[in-house]
Amino acid sequence: MLEKVEEISPVTRKLTINIPADVIKSEFDTVYNNLRATTNIPGFRPGKVPQAILIKRFGKNVEAQVLEKIIPEFYMKAVKEAKLEPVNYPDINEQPELKPGEPLLFTVTIEIKPEPGDLNYEGIVLKEKTHSVEDDEVEKSIKFLQESKALYSVTEDELKEEDMAIVDSEASINGEAKEELTYKEFPFVIGSDSMPKEFSDALVGRKKGESVEVTLKFEDDNPNKTVAGQEILCKVSITETKKKNIPPLDDEFAKEAGCDNMDELRKNVRDKISEKKEDQINLEYKKNILDELIKRHDFDVPASMVQGEIESLIDQEKQNVMRKGEKVRPDDELRKEFETKARENVKSVILLEAIGKKEKIEVSDDDIKKAIGEIAARNNLKPEEVTKLYAVREGSMDALKSRLFADKVLEFILEKTTIQKESGV
Repeated sequence: MLEKVEEISPVTRKLTINIPADVIKSEFDTVYNNLRATTNIPGFRPGKVPQAILIKRFGKNVEAQVLEKIIPEFYMKAVKEAKLEPVNYPDINEQPELKPGEPLLFTVTIEIKPEPGDLNYEGIVLKEKTHSVEDDEVEKSIKFLQESKALYSVTEDELKEEDMAIVDSEASINGEAKEELTYKEFPFVIGSDSMPKEFSDALVGRKKGESVEVTLKFEDDNPNKTVAGQEILCKVSITETKKKNIPPLDDEFAKEAGCDNMDELRKNVRDKISEKKEDQINLEYKKNILDELIKRHDFDVPASMVQGEIESLIDQEKQNVMRKGEKVRPDDELRKEFETKARENVKSVILLEAIGKKEKIEVSDDDIKKAIGEIAARNNLKPEEVTKLYAVREGSMDALKSRLFADKVLEFILEKTTIQKESGV
């Protein structure tokens, strides 16, 4: 039972909790009765072992079992009674000690989600952001599309940049063969950054049936521990060569892209670029709104939430640099760098949750279904594959739901925001 709630700080509470002696006795009786029914002790019939024998043999374990049950149970009741929303696991101030015939009194310290105070999200004024789409942007996108439609055909000519070589490559370090670095019928595009430049240079000018040896040196900080700081000898045999065939930019090409002619294709590409830029401006508006909300609301945030966000930002940073093949910086350095950002992120979450609650904004099943469909379309996946990815990567769909909720709240505020044009425009 909850006896007292002390405010240690705006986001910290100390709860004093009392568990009645009769509850404790009842739990002990239940455990010992179960033991008596299931334990075989020489000299005693099943179910007839005296309590004193059981206490002597199992007392410590039984006490731990009782504590493991009643403390969480009464902690949850106390939190509910106090109408608090903890954001971390409780810190039990002293190890609870059970005494026969006495109630158990213990205290826990918890951090709670803060109240941001009077919400102020009206009257936000932002400077208008504009965009334009240049002709060279359209042509660059069409060129990219053209490259993506390129096909490779078998050739007997010498290899050159952007051609493909089908190779068998045997790798060794200090004369020792490395199976994990050995490839059979590996399709390698000359100039590709999937291998160091020296690999491409060694293949340029070669033909089908030829072999070449190339030595590759890797830096000590390479994220691949197998090759980091190593000098690797690759014996490469070219089993087939293919040249790159880029389709011409004509009306036939446009039709394959779903348009009647090149003019329509260019218009569609321009519209998509414009739409993408508008989405980016929309994101910038929302970032500006969050910055303004943080300025307008001054409140403490729980240290545990900040630390959790810092760890999340560190994990994201590590994944990003490892994808780029760059060196990962020490955790201490990253923690220091991300502390302010993490604190602002936590404040943003709390503010948006409070505003959404006040305005009765909710994420429906249809919202989630629509978002999954859009993600699937962008990544050429089936909706069920997206759902499975979230289940594996995030543990559930809660992460997606939280992001959708935050975006709906920001959209709501953006609709009430004044977008001010620059003077003279």
